[in-house]
Amino acid sequence: MKKIKLYYVRGGTSSGVIIQKKDLPEDRESIERIAREIFGVPRSSCQPPDEYQIEGIGKGKSTSNKLFIIDVNIEDKMVCSTFIQLENISSRVSWDVNCGNMTTAIPLVLDDLGLMDVIKHNEKITIHNTNTNKMIYCSLPKKGGENKLCKIPGVYHRYPEIDISFKNPEASTTNALFPTGKKTDNINGKSITCIDAVIPMVIMRAEDFGLSGMESKTEMSEKHRVLNEIEEIRVKAGVLMGIKNKSGENMTEDEIRESITVPKISLISQGGDGYDISAFYLTPKEIHNSIAVSGGACLSYACYISNTVASQIYCNADVRIKHFSGVSEFGVVDSDGEIEIYTKRNAQIYISGNFYLYDT
Repeated sequence: MKKIKLYYVRGGTSSGVIIQKKDLPEDRESIERIAREIFGVPRSSCQPPDEYQIEGIGKGKSTSNKLFIIDVNIEDKMVCSTFIQLENISSRVSWDVNCGNMTTAIPLVLDDLGLMDVIKHNEKITIHNTNTNKMIYCSLPKKGGENKLCKIPGVYHRYPEIDISFKNPEASTTNALFPTGKKTDNINGKSITCIDAVIPMVIMRAEDFGLSGMESKTEMSEKHRVLNEIEEIRVKAGVLMGIKNKSGENMTEDEIRESITVPKISLISQGGDGYDISAFYLTPKEIHNSIAVSGGACLSYACYISNTVASQIYCNADVRIKHFSGVSEFGVVDSDGEIEIYTKRNAQIYISGNFYLYDT
């Protein structure tokens, strides 16, 4: 029996664990094996899935099967973060993208470790995400010496506020902001925008699939024909975007179809009272309860740029995005060509301690 130190946390509307790099083995195979045991997902392709993940801490959704490895460099005042996404129904593990929601839990962990004040600069910490090779900035506002609390859509109570921004988010996993070379493409008769900012995403109009944009999550889940049509477009778009696999080769249609992370999907529609645009967000295998930080950031950038599918509906630097859990606000700042996308979330530490590994 072995044990490993970790923090079990929630960041935004995602939950998972944060582990320091020094507490893990160096090779990916061993890390993946440990991750599967922690979350209680199948440890091999021959193991049947358990939707309740009774052997681990996952909660049956992709938003609860997330792991961050952090490595703190005190001298450079920087944190390196590496994100791993697991799937509850398979042994697949993805190192392909970052998770903005879970990133917001990192400042709380650093604060608990006594490192926040050591590495912050101008009240912000710098996080270098190794999945995307991008810089992220987070702050943990204080009020009267205590963490400032706030509420966010999808989380009922107030928790410590985390301000997060993504600097120069273009080409996170592909070679360009618009990896197809165009702001709009046409696939299967549908006008779409393929954009890579924070994450690679395919943006489509809900009305093109006979949707009003006001459907509930349950109603969306039952629209199997529409979801299959969207999936076919996602797969073809992923090939056009030139998303790479682990070997550095362009992903095939089969690889994109199997991917649990890329590209994401945003189905958008007109705004209304109190919001500027409405979005259904697919992760891509599941319909998200709200919208991811990374997905919202990407959509907000698409709204900022003219002649995208998103900006044809709403064009502005600040955007209020309606989703199943409420309305989330994002903004884009352009400083002499350097783009920064910002928003805020809240986060919490559930527990810190040791996870016991019995069969790793």
